[in-house]
Order: sequence, then structure tokens, then C-alpha cells
Amino acid sequence: MKQFMLNMMTMMMPAMVPMVWIGGAMVVLSIILYVLAGRTGYKLPLWLSRGAMVFGVFFLVAQLMGLMLGATPSINFGDPREFEFILVAFWQIGLALLIPGWIIWSLTSNNMVTAES
Repeated sequence: MKQFMLNMMTMMMPAMVPMVWIGGAMVVLSIILYVLAGRTGYKLPLWLSRGAMVFGVFFLVAQLMGLMLGATPSINFGDPREFEFILVAFWQIGLALLIPGWIIWSLTSNNMVTAES
């Protein structure tokens, strides 16, 4: 079972980098749309921040599962063709998506409640 889980982690690694970029884009868009919320409303930044938090929690859980399996999950943002290795652990990526997502989520949900009353 342990080997099966390690194989699944290995097969999922090519999908991790696009998930980081999607989560990062969600954070950036939620911040921009929150700043422009006077014109666009708070619903879209709220949903984008929720999506970023989901990606953040996913990376934190993937870090925990990897550690339970004896691996140290990380993503290489360097260029392997030039032997450039910039390894970032999953927990760092998870927190980088979760914290700003939570801040924007709390601000937008607070503003939506204030706007409705």
C-alpha cells in the first residue's frame, strides 16, 4: 500500500506546478477584484479566495501525507536542464495560498454582511 501511494505521488507531480500557478492566479485576481469591489461587487473575490484556500489546504495535506510516507514533497521551480534546483516545500506553497486567501475571504465576507445590512 505504501508503494502504491508513493507511485501515486510520483504520477501526480507533473500536475502540481500548474496547480500552484492556478492557485497563485486566484490569489492575485481575488486581491485585484477586492480592490475594485466598488464596481464589481464582492462575490467573485469571495469565490476566488475560497478556491485559493482549497489549493492551499490541498498542498498542506499533500505535505502531511508525503511525510507520513517518508518522502519530502517539494516542487522544483528551477531549470533542471541547467542543473538549477529551487526546491519549495509543499507546506510553504500551501501557506502562501491559504493565508492571503483567508485574509481576502474574511474581508469580502465581512463587507458582504455589512453591505446587506
